[in-house]
Amino acid sequence: MARKSVVELVAQATADFPDNVTGLITPAKLRQFVIDFLTSFSPAYGYLQLPGPTSQVLNIAPSLLVFATATDSDPSQTTSIVPASTVTRTEKGVATIVFTCDFACQVGRFITFTLFKNGVATPWRVTNTGGGLANPLAVSLTAIDPATSPGAVYDIRATAEANGISTTLTNGFFVVQLEPVRSFTP
Repeated sequence: MARKSVVELVAQATADFPDNVTGLITPAKLRQFVIDFLTSFSPAYGYLQLPGPTSQVLNIAPSLLVFATATDSDPSQTTSIVPASTVTRTEKGVATIVFTCDFACQVGRFITFTLFKNGVATPWRVTNTGGGLANPLAVSLTAIDPATSPGAVYDIRATAEANGISTTLTNGFFVVQLEPVRSFTP
């Protein structure tokens, strides 16, 4: 079932449920409306996880952050893929995106994590300075992508201020969640 906005659900209810003086409200119409309603408000998310420590050499050029596992709450609405480390929004809707990760690298080295959408860097990024190989530091990023069309592909890429920075990543999560919306048109 396609995710519908509140405006679409109200229009559907108005069309399908007139005053029932002529018997136009059928069990099939009621059932379909309830299914559409529940689909539109049910949680739908895809997430990638990086539970254990993994080493990745970062450079000035963005490197795809490599996650270990992928999960989708509703595979008809999101598709999360490892080793591509992407989450694709296959259904329309506003997306809330959350990324969090611990990283360790040389003291004083800046590491930046950037959200990419359809292969293009977005303005959403987070930077932290390495505290040493034995001192992991946390980064966290939350973004809302108001574009409602389906088909957006999201990933996280990391850069370092210099080439060849050995980095250890742990406790990484990357979540793309579809939100119910009032309307798909502005």
